[in-house]
Formats: sequence, C-alpha cells, structure tokens
Amino acid sequence: MKINFLDLKESNPPPSANNGGNDILTEYLIGRMFDIHMESSRTLWDRKMFDEELKREGSGFLICYADSGFADSDNSRISLKKFTEKDIEPALKIGLQSLIVGFFIYYNVLDEMHILDITVSKEMQSKGIGSLMLNMVIKKNSEAGIKHFFLEVRTSNIAAINLYKKFGFKIFMLRKNYYDDNGEDALCMVKES
Repeated sequence: MKINFLDLKESNPPPSANNGGNDILTEYLIGRMFDIHMESSRTLWDRKMFDEELKREGSGFLICYADSGFADSDNSRISLKKFTEKDIEPALKIGLQSLIVGFFIYYNVLDEMHILDITVSKEMQSKGIGSLMLNMVIKKNSEAGIKHFFLEVRTSNIAAINLYKKFGFKIFMLRKNYYDDNGEDALCMVKES
C-alpha cells in the first residue's frame, strides 16, 4: 500500500476558488477529516470549526491518503505494516475515492507554528503515519522560517507525548483543567528549530 500527502491550503486550484469540481473534493476531504476526528479524538471540535480553520490566514491542512483499493486489500498484512518515507508515492492522486487515513491542522503566526490537531484513523494508528506527517510539516515550515512549534496534549496521551519528545518537543507548562470533555490537564510543549 502506498500513501501520499496533500496540503489542502496549497492545492491547485485553492479550495476557496469557485470551481465545482474542487469544491466537491474539498467538501469530501473536510467531511472525512471531521469523521476521523470524531472517531479517534476526544477533543470537542465541531464541523464548523474545520471550515473556519480552512479559511484562516496562515493555517495549514496536511492530509494523508491512500488509494481506495487499500480497503479491499489483505488486512492482516496491512495490520502489521509500519509506514516509512519509502511508502510515499508522490504520483498517487487524490480524489473522491481516496481513503483518508490522517490529517494535521496548524496555523502559523510570524515565526511560530501552533499545532491544533494531529489525528490518524483508528485502523491506521501506531503505524508511523503521525510521525510522517509531523516530520513533513516540521521540515517544510522550518525551511520557511518557523522557529518555534507549540502544541497541547492530554496528560493521559502517552503515545502522543512520546512521539512529540522523539521529535524534540519539550514540556514547558501544565494547563490545569484544559479539556472541556473531562477537565483533563494539558501539557504544553514546544520545539525550537
């Protein structure tokens, strides 16, 4: 199985352009991102928040997708797979039949990036997709002059905390009762490039 990535804000033509085909694709992509978020995340976002974030100046939407044939492939083989850069196929085009497996939403202000959401579909978690997305976004934005990367993560999300530490994020603060759904604390983390 091969995967590819699309920065929705940089797609050509951009999602805000008034051309029917791209608007249908953008609607599909945002809809699937929201579905994955609702299945995999406890953070309370509504669909309108995704649409508003897409319109925000400086925001980025990285989408990881696979060919639709993946759903019909040998699931036992895929269940053991760990994805690496060798699995990225730049020629793999995105469309209404593409399988969206994860996404990354962020926004940039001056030389800072604020990571808002990294979510991987339940069936694709712990397979390296989050690492690939994080690496891609950090590399691209570091080259564009971003010097500080910020995020919040639930104190109970050990897998995510370990992933961020692997990429050089450090805890700088604890936010008490940060999450609306259960009052859980958040660790604030930063990476300097």
